[in-house]
Amino acid sequence: MTIGEALKKVQNQLGLTATAMAAGIISKGTYSKVVNGKQSLSSDSLVKILFKNNIDINDFFEMLKSTYMSESKLYEEKLFNGMQQALNNHNTKMAQEYLAQIKTKTSNKYLQQRAEITVAFLTNNIDKLNDEFKKSVIDKLNSHPNWIKDIDSLRLFNTSLLILPNDKVEVEMRLFFIKIAHTEQIYESMKERYAILCCNYLDWRYKKKPKINDNVTNALKYLKDLASTAHFENYKICGKYFNHLFNNEIDTAKQMKSDLLAWGITVGVKNWPI
Repeated sequence: MTIGEALKKVQNQLGLTATAMAAGIISKGTYSKVVNGKQSLSSDSLVKILFKNNIDINDFFEMLKSTYMSESKLYEEKLFNGMQQALNNHNTKMAQEYLAQIKTKTSNKYLQQRAEITVAFLTNNIDKLNDEFKKSVIDKLNSHPNWIKDIDSLRLFNTSLLILPNDKVEVEMRLFFIKIAHTEQIYESMKERYAILCCNYLDWRYKKKPKINDNVTNALKYLKDLASTAHFENYKICGKYFNHLFNNEIDTAKQMKSDLLAWGITVGVKNWPI
């Protein structure tokens, strides 16, 4: 979908006229040429139109991926989403099929390493990943000076909790919380990625050692402080669940998990530790 086509689609969804959609930014004639593919639109004008009409920028650009993203990048994203689905559903066969494609048809080292760890986890072979592989993962993480800002590095660290030495995880999480505390503005998409990391860390930590430390406290606080919106509700619930666990309120945590499963909320929840 082109930018013009996406603008027209959103305009129709909002029930706006062309004049109302572009008012005060570009003329109706220019807007008409843009939506009909006869003229390009400057990035400044596009952003102004999106903000003026309260259009979610992430949703808007999601519509553009098939047209503006390279084929190789689109393919990598398809494989990443497929592997994530296989992990969420504990579908070992599906994960192995995606791993084969990732290893032979992509050069994305981050994706390859994440896929290998995922399959090893699903097949109960984490302990069989050799030291050379684990070192390559650590080297890859260390190669990025600020991994919390890089999506590929952040995703790799998230998956690598399963294989990294305990002290490495704790040190990196400590640095993670220090860095986000000194970040002036964190956009919603990154807030969600950080929330996923906090949930995964709490799960990892509880299974390793169910004792509260500074990282646990910071992870629970991060999830608790997320905005009370539908977008973040799952992560806030995750924080509440682990807060019960770490405070040894086991029966409350069990009931919470049972209720969520009964309501059909299974992704992530069914793999919680208790």
